[in-house]
Amino acid sequence: MFKIEIDSSKSFRVKFNELGKYQQNLVQESGLYFFHVNNKLKYVGQSENLWKRFNCGYLKKDSKQHINANLLKLIESNPSSIEVIFVPMDKDLLKKKETIIIQRYIPEFNERENPREEIHAIQRVIGKIVDDSDREWTFSDMRNHLFDSWWKQVSYERIDKALADFKNLTKHCKQSQKKKTLNPKKKKIA
Repeated sequence: MFKIEIDSSKSFRVKFNELGKYQQNLVQESGLYFFHVNNKLKYVGQSENLWKRFNCGYLKKDSKQHINANLLKLIESNPSSIEVIFVPMDKDLLKKKETIIIQRYIPEFNERENPREEIHAIQRVIGKIVDDSDREWTFSDMRNHLFDSWWKQVSYERIDKALADFKNLTKHCKQSQKKKTLNPKKKKIA
């Protein structure tokens, strides 16, 4: 089930084929948007002008804007099954929030920053988990934690590949390939 921690007082849900009715809510508004079908997250995006993004992009045939190919196929094949959640927010937060949500909820159609697609995204998540927990993790514990957190949608093989890449993993946390452990980059002072 698709549940994301967002400020529900500002967010709203719209059927894709009824987007035109919400122009006033979207004009000049920056924020995140979530495409989903039957509570399954398909795509997360961000825009500094939500109405322009949709009116000149997703709602326009032969748009010049970049549109994810899988998302375009979904829109063309069954627009009435799609719901879009809009979360207005400050422009300065867009990229960071989008990345966090993609890395946590692994939307089916997102490619960049998505652990389904990028080994480096898995390593970023590992580093964040290790730093936030401020404790040592074994490779095995991290592997199982990520596999369960991502609803078994990212294979053990991909997670193991991220853990084995010493050079890039070291950018995100201290680790020992010999001991198979992960540690925060810096110990937090109490």
